[in-house]
Amino acid sequence: MSTEALKNPLPFPVAGSQPKERPTLEAEQQKKYEWLLEQVKAWTEIPSTQGKAGPLTDSEKFWLTKECLLRYLRATKWNQQDAEKRLLETLTWRREYGVEELTADHISPENETGKQILLGYDKEGRPCHYLNPGRQNTEASPRQVQHLVFMVERVIDIMPPGQETLALLINFKQSKSRSNTSPGIGLAREVLHILQHHYPERLGKALIINMPWVVTAFFKLITPFIDPHTREKLKFNEDMSQYVPTEQMWSEFSSGKLAFEYDHSQYWPALQELCKERREARWQKWVAGGKQIGESEDYLAEQPPPKTTQAWTYTSPSTSPRSALSLTPSHPVIFPPPPPSSSSEETLLVSVSYAALNPGDIVALTCIPYLVHSTPSSVPAFDFTGVVLSSHIPSSSPSTSVQQRFHPGDKIICFPPLQHMFKSGIGGLQKLVPIPARYCVKLPPGKKLLEGAGLMLTGCTALLQVIDYTQHKNLAGYLTSRFGGDDTKFDHIIDGFGNQSLYKACAGFLKEDGVYDAASIHYDSYRYWDLFKSVVKIGLNIVWPRSQWLGGTGRKFKICSLDDPGLEMMQHLADMLGEGRLRVAVDSVWEFEEVHKAFDVLLAGHAAGKVVIKVGEGEEQ
Repeated sequence: MSTEALKNPLPFPVAGSQPKERPTLEAEQQKKYEWLLEQVKAWTEIPSTQGKAGPLTDSEKFWLTKECLLRYLRATKWNQQDAEKRLLETLTWRREYGVEELTADHISPENETGKQILLGYDKEGRPCHYLNPGRQNTEASPRQVQHLVFMVERVIDIMPPGQETLALLINFKQSKSRSNTSPGIGLAREVLHILQHHYPERLGKALIINMPWVVTAFFKLITPFIDPHTREKLKFNEDMSQYVPTEQMWSEFSSGKLAFEYDHSQYWPALQELCKERREARWQKWVAGGKQIGESEDYLAEQPPPKTTQAWTYTSPSTSPRSALSLTPSHPVIFPPPPPSSSSEETLLVSVSYAALNPGDIVALTCIPYLVHSTPSSVPAFDFTGVVLSSHIPSSSPSTSVQQRFHPGDKIICFPPLQHMFKSGIGGLQKLVPIPARYCVKLPPGKKLLEGAGLMLTGCTALLQVIDYTQHKNLAGYLTSRFGGDDTKFDHIIDGFGNQSLYKACAGFLKEDGVYDAASIHYDSYRYWDLFKSVVKIGLNIVWPRSQWLGGTGRKFKICSLDDPGLEMMQHLADMLGEGRLRVAVDSVWEFEEVHKAFDVLLAGHAAGKVVIKVGEGEEQ
């Protein structure tokens, strides 16, 4: 795998990094918000003492969102008159300071060393805004303050839906190559005033490391005078992985695993392009919605689902997984299902975390004719786990008939049947998967996503008494002697190996009305001839007369391989996993780029457990 350092901003949080749900407004708070909204809608003029007075502009109306008004109400302890006064003062300041006129070219010299960086998101979806005082490169000037204002505006540009605060990560590590050009007390006071009065309720967390003793002493001195709510947001020299996923935390912080190198010529234009794209998308939604004052920021910031994803795909069977599979950077993702949907049901967009490989994947890749598929290319792996990014229920479905079982951030176990994979082309070896909710159950609390990968296929073929083939040379004889009595015979047998001779002898240990469920009929190699022989045996087992005098077993034969087990069985397995009565043995975990090597291990037949692919980025599972 490449170890080259990242040089661009990260556009999205990791799966599972979700903003906390906002508390519902109390009745009195709702009244105060409605009063403030009506006052703001009546504004026609923005005052100014610097010759910039004039009518309220569209961009200023765009800024006056529902959440903006609520931030000012919270900042003024729900005094609606004070909130109105401060909102108007901020609009005047934004005009006079020229917030919307600050350009990337003007600010660029201030950030040439990377003293401010927007990189990744914390565990609640807050954009991480890094301040690196040791990289100071300019003399004190008004542009240093403009630099901070400009970057805070860019942080706001990239906030995901449901999030309105930022995570400030300050590293006081000194740079030997930089001279002390720290801003004076005057500029510091100006910055503090701007942040407190014109960006209220924007700080979510402040994570501070490598503090010199002077700064430490200063904070100790003022801590008793800091508001307790603000004090709770300040974290000094802590393990930052409590707050930021390590894979999105810059390795400059001790527990960070993100290798990032600041290259101004690459990072700066990439950041501006990302912010411009998000800003324009919100603007277009605002215009399309009628340019409403009090529009929802969550609605404006909502991103359309991706249309493609990275995936391992195949377009026809081949002699081996290596020759069949290729890494496709833009496999199509269709979410939500286009109307009219095939059925009125909940559909999920899932960020895949781990996918377990099975012999059935090898069969699909090497033996099954592609004419049974309905898509130009398909993705293998039907046993996987992931995190819900979005849940969709068709608007035409009556709310009483379709229950929403999942919400963004839910960790789930997925097991789509083979027929659905052939129809849709989806599988676990793709970063994003649209999948009907009926093929998913929630991961039990306290369990890791890795523990759920590979659970369903193995579990659905071993729910009752489990007997190890390798422990008995004559398994049929053992079963007959141990379970051959009328009151000890099995009601149902699930054969996860597919032993034809065992099925032929099953009358000795399976009740007459019992069912012999086989995962398949075992074959020695993944070639067409072996698959053909297996299929013929399966067909004969199903249609052959059950009467024993005609050569039958007198027992019903079924195939359970890769079929839909149903939600009840899937939920039962998940419950067993959560209760500790069931676990998945994992042989090895491979990176997404190492799929070919992982299939080699599976083909070798020596894996002591599941061979699992780590598909997506996310918390360490």
